[in-house]
Amino acid sequence: MKIVGISACTAGIAHTYMAQEALEQECKKRGIDCKIETQGGMGIDNELSQEEIDAADVVILAVAVSVEMSERFDSKRAAGRVLDVTPGDAIKKTAELIDRAENIAASSAPEAVQTKSSAARSARSASEEKTSLGAELFRYFNTGISYFLPVIIAGGMLFSFTLITGTVEDGRIIPSSQFWQNVYDLGMAGFSMMVPVLCAYIAYAIGSKAAIAPGFILGHAANTPMGESHIATGFLGALLLGFLVGYFVRWLKKFPVPDVLQPMMPTFLIPLFTTLILGLFYIYLLTVPLNAFVQFMIQVMYQLNGAGAMALGIGIGLLAAADFGGACSKAATAFTLALMAEGILGPNGVFRMCCAIPPLGMGLAAFILRSRYDAADRQLGISALFLSSAGITEGAIPFAGKDFRRTWIACAIGTSIAGAVGMLHGITSIVAFGGVVAITGVVDGKLWYVLDMLLGAGIIVLILFFTKPKLEGAKE
Repeated sequence: MKIVGISACTAGIAHTYMAQEALEQECKKRGIDCKIETQGGMGIDNELSQEEIDAADVVILAVAVSVEMSERFDSKRAAGRVLDVTPGDAIKKTAELIDRAENIAASSAPEAVQTKSSAARSARSASEEKTSLGAELFRYFNTGISYFLPVIIAGGMLFSFTLITGTVEDGRIIPSSQFWQNVYDLGMAGFSMMVPVLCAYIAYAIGSKAAIAPGFILGHAANTPMGESHIATGFLGALLLGFLVGYFVRWLKKFPVPDVLQPMMPTFLIPLFTTLILGLFYIYLLTVPLNAFVQFMIQVMYQLNGAGAMALGIGIGLLAAADFGGACSKAATAFTLALMAEGILGPNGVFRMCCAIPPLGMGLAAFILRSRYDAADRQLGISALFLSSAGITEGAIPFAGKDFRRTWIACAIGTSIAGAVGMLHGITSIVAFGGVVAITGVVDGKLWYVLDMLLGAGIIVLILFFTKPKLEGAKE
């Protein structure tokens, strides 16, 4: 039996390679020939050839983003030999997933085959289609985020470097010299590209290469005051335009045109008409209602205090810990960065702190609660502490894999409480990464940023002290 597949998470860092390793190790234990291609932050590695795909019994796509060169799997998908799962499922439910793959390989009627005569199955099929549409939209969104993150992180790092010697006045970074002004300007260039990149790669995920050019143009338009009222809709406008461009391009590709015009479609006609039609539609019909919604949200955020701020902090903390750096965390990333683009820095600061808390708490627990964690866990703890310093929540995943329920409860409670307290303390940040390495990007509440992070980690350790059983024969 032969299994091939792809693993790809939103950020293209931890989950991508952990899913690959989990699948390949499980197959190795069972004597199954397995090769998993990774589409991560460094590009495509361990690339599958068409011959390898054709020879495989089952294809596993453990992805949270759109797959590059997905047409390679069309024949396998038509034969019902493709399993679509998330990277998290590949990590946490590996054995169950390979069981399903073995069943498909052994079956002459794969899972995808359905009997149309059955009314019950038809109803279930309709339900699955609705679910898959939501999952598909979220995957397109995650594709945009995966290309967007390196841009915003690079810009944020340059801002952070500028703050080494500069100051912050009224939320603006004031560089200390011309050299640091140049560094700051490079950071600003990154921030100005943030919104167009998001729009272009959401469009690309839906409409492929022909959607990139109109996506970039209309993403820039969303970030630029336009129309008679000179309105910029920013992140929200780019998000909506990305989906509109992608689906419009997909429709245009199916539009019947004479054969002589076909070569002109992807590079000339589709970008031109998409940009013109959707651009005017955006300027004349979308800018005013989108701007009204954005301004309403800004006012709500500025008026948050007390219980409202704490509730927002709890939500941010819960999203940061919910899937240990997965889709929920990326949704929170998008939300906080959208607010930051509008000058609201608090949610971003709290979220960047919260990202570091689960791995920090689990790393500390592995060393403090020595009767509950063994030497191997302490090795994992060292990695978790290191990843925490860079705000990489995935450092807690190995602990969740061993004891998901207790780990998840402890991390969710500890991170949520820290998020609530962080909002009350007014922590703000202008960078799009977390952990202690992001301390220079914290504008307000540097001390609280560290203390609240330690508070959340301490709560995690305390909860595990009461809920995690001792190892057999262990002493306090």
